[in-house]
Amino acid sequence: MAGRAKISDGMERRNAPKWLFQLFPVLIFVLALLPRLVAIDRYITPDESIWVYRSLQFREALFDGRWADTLIAGHPGVTTTWLGAAGMTVQLWLTGSARESYDWLTRMATLTPDNVEAFRHLAVLLTGGRVAVALVNSLGIVAACFLARHLWGRRAAAVVGLFLALDPFLVGLSGLLHVDGLSATFVTLSLLTLAGGLMPDVAGKRAWPWLAAAGALAGLAVLTKTPTLLLLPVSGLAMLWVRLRDSGRPTMARVAALLRNGITWGAACLVVILALYPALWVSPAAVLATVGGSANRHLEEALRETFFLGRVAFDHGPLFYPVTLLWRLGPVVWLALFPAAALLIDRRKDRRKANSGACPILLLLVWAVLFLVAITPAAKKFDRYILPVVPALLVAAAVVWAKWAGRDWRIGRRVLMLAILGHVAYWLVYAAYPLAAYNPLVGGPRTAVAVLPAGWGEGIGAGGRWLTQTQPAVESERAIAGIVPALAPFFTGTTLVDGLDDPESADYAIVTLGGRQLNPADWDDQTRGLELIHTVQFGGLDQAWVYRNPSPAAAAMPPVLAAPVSFGDRIDLTAYSQAIADDVVTLAVRWRLPAPAPPDFRLLLRIVVADEYGNVWTSLETDLLNEFHFYPGDWPAVETGVVRYLLELPPGIPPASYQIALSVIDAQTAGRLPVHVGEEGFQGVAFKAGEITVSPPEQVISASRLQVPHFVETSWLDGQLRLLGHGEIPPEALAGGELTVDLFWHVPEGSLSAGLNLAWGLRQSEGEETRIIHLGPLSRYDTGLWRVGETIQEKYRVPLPPDLLPGRYTLMVGPTDGSPLGESQTLGEIQINNIDRLYEVDVPVSYLVSFSALDLLGLDTTELSARPGESPELTLFWRKYAAHGEVFTVFVHLLDDDDNIVQVADHWPGGLPTDILDAGQIVIDRFPIPLPPDLSPGDYRLRVGLYSAESGARLPAYSFVESGDGFVGEDYVILPLVIRVTSP
Repeated sequence: MAGRAKISDGMERRNAPKWLFQLFPVLIFVLALLPRLVAIDRYITPDESIWVYRSLQFREALFDGRWADTLIAGHPGVTTTWLGAAGMTVQLWLTGSARESYDWLTRMATLTPDNVEAFRHLAVLLTGGRVAVALVNSLGIVAACFLARHLWGRRAAAVVGLFLALDPFLVGLSGLLHVDGLSATFVTLSLLTLAGGLMPDVAGKRAWPWLAAAGALAGLAVLTKTPTLLLLPVSGLAMLWVRLRDSGRPTMARVAALLRNGITWGAACLVVILALYPALWVSPAAVLATVGGSANRHLEEALRETFFLGRVAFDHGPLFYPVTLLWRLGPVVWLALFPAAALLIDRRKDRRKANSGACPILLLLVWAVLFLVAITPAAKKFDRYILPVVPALLVAAAVVWAKWAGRDWRIGRRVLMLAILGHVAYWLVYAAYPLAAYNPLVGGPRTAVAVLPAGWGEGIGAGGRWLTQTQPAVESERAIAGIVPALAPFFTGTTLVDGLDDPESADYAIVTLGGRQLNPADWDDQTRGLELIHTVQFGGLDQAWVYRNPSPAAAAMPPVLAAPVSFGDRIDLTAYSQAIADDVVTLAVRWRLPAPAPPDFRLLLRIVVADEYGNVWTSLETDLLNEFHFYPGDWPAVETGVVRYLLELPPGIPPASYQIALSVIDAQTAGRLPVHVGEEGFQGVAFKAGEITVSPPEQVISASRLQVPHFVETSWLDGQLRLLGHGEIPPEALAGGELTVDLFWHVPEGSLSAGLNLAWGLRQSEGEETRIIHLGPLSRYDTGLWRVGETIQEKYRVPLPPDLLPGRYTLMVGPTDGSPLGESQTLGEIQINNIDRLYEVDVPVSYLVSFSALDLLGLDTTELSARPGESPELTLFWRKYAAHGEVFTVFVHLLDDDDNIVQVADHWPGGLPTDILDAGQIVIDRFPIPLPPDLSPGDYRLRVGLYSAESGARLPAYSFVESGDGFVGEDYVILPLVIRVTSP
């Protein structure tokens, strides 16, 4: 790259005091640092709370030596979590409140958007992380000044420092505990250091420290945010370009130099990444999977809709980042195009003029263009994603202004001073809220509000602070806003969660300009009946509005159950409510511990929403926690506050009634706990909490909203009924069992007849006749009610005849109204297996007891003898009443003389799931009874019965013989059998 020009520097020519140059880095550091601290105690952006929690998790994993657990995020954000952990460590040394918040947060199992109290504690620890990030970014600006001085001279270095220190957009993001500001700093320093190492006057042996530093800084950038991986090809191209221009050296020498430079750069980059990312030491595959998966998700989908150019959408196409640059870059960058043009004209007139620093500027511009091109295809787009190119463009603009001023120092310095003063004024206007700054050359905030999303929680924080400072009884009042982390730390009352809590119960509502952009049509609905009491203004715009609700509704609480639901005497459900809105089922519950729990006490909660056939449409399995997401051993009281659970229904779910069932699972044994309700006794292992009714949506569901695993696009009835596709078809199935299949239907035009059915068939080979194995309704939501454009997902349980011969079959399906409506559609190939079946057998000891689904025919003996520790074997004979049905488990209790259970031997009859058994099929059920080694000698009896494997509910028992030596209870039978345990 071209060397620095040897022309005299204007500052040097005027003999500026030496102390000024020595003090300048300190001045730039202070000038950069102070604006970057402005957000402290002023506002909190929503992502920062998450990064505080990630930093806490990272710190805990470091101190515990759990290196794999330092894999916290896919960004990967390692430098952010290092700085966040360092900042909170300093806070823990300095303040007691930080320690209290830290200890509180370490008891949480996880951070969720509804944990209001957690966001208050996270805000306490945010300050240390913000200061650490601001310090690093400010030191980065000082380093950029030194590098700029090396590349372009003192005057350019001074302008670079001022431009970087006071650019509002850069200031606003580089003072937050986030990844964008740090990635921008490390990228810029890496590029400038690389440019310095490739200059002719440091070529050869003196280049390696520069290249190693550039690679190390690139490693820091990659550890911060994965899109900066683009530094690898850009840096490689820069090194290649320099060697291609070095025509005075032999080709092999240039190749060797290129390899040497590349290895030095790459090795330093790799060493930094490995040294600072402990998860890579033990779980490199997990790191690559997580980081790669995060990048792919950003490419493929945006999590929420955003505003751009008056439109709300998930992806805004290729114009987003160029338009963002136009409004987010300050005027000094765009106005620098004029002196840049003048410098280019001068160069064309006289190529002998010094071309000082042109190649480093070109490197910065190439980086900016390639980076923006690289991130444009990603669906997820935010204005802050351009930040890694902003310092590069600011540096390039600063150098252009400085070089242009050097052409005629008397005039140039005045124009340069005006540019600097204009840049300072631009920052001063937005100093308190720097992210509200927009380029005044294109209209500033007044035009930006129609182009880009407004605000990132600043207005909510300001509104919350105003309420706390001005409202007398605010501690006992409730407020709601769209971003909980932005409101909770500044509002001393109760913060409600938008989407969970009833907004009608809020005393105050804070509505933001960004919210209006997303939902302009709902503005009147959001504020109807509310009284405007304050307007938050900054950045030249009304950013938020604070409303008072003159008659707030009472806060909704789940009603207390008439009798608590006990799960294994380990946890009680004391209150429960359910609601459904916008295809989301919300449960609100309260839990109670019968006694304080030990620290390692862990339970899991499983919630299932199923139809009347047992098909599960949505489910949730999660740790059973209180409202603060503490494990039971850390609960401050034996009874929780209100805990909420959200379950999203699939968009094409048929309108019908659905059952909600709750199960509690012991985390150590993975067994479901028995349910008892009041005095009603055992109710199985799943509590039927309630029923919801899914109504037809006001507008038909678009077919594009359904996630169809396999498309087929087959139509019947002249195109009025279309099968869009199906779910996964199991590769194997067992005759006598059931095949679970999802089908996705669409009505593109016309109307359907009521009561359409669906015929399921199997064909073993081409040319054979299809055997119809099942005929049932096409949907539980009658086809006569389907509207034009309707899209329905339906789940089917197709019974497979027990007499099917083993082999490969083709699964077929076709609608019918009494006769086929067209050709059947092939869904896939399936391997059918079968078992040997018995229908007649001699029973040595007849003892007929019916359990409805199965009959106990008898057993093989009436007496067994064994020693403690042995496993005597017993044989029972069962007969299935009807094909298919549920899966039932045999329970076997070994009883002593006082009816105490001394051993259990639960199992499937004959080791087979009962749903595959044919009507009349007999199962020979041989099973061992392991005797405890310390069992006392004596006679023992066996209690036997059946229970549902799914619900745990026992089947009633009916006797058809004289009891004899046995006994038939309500849901069990005491077998006419004695197990005699003898002395060892």
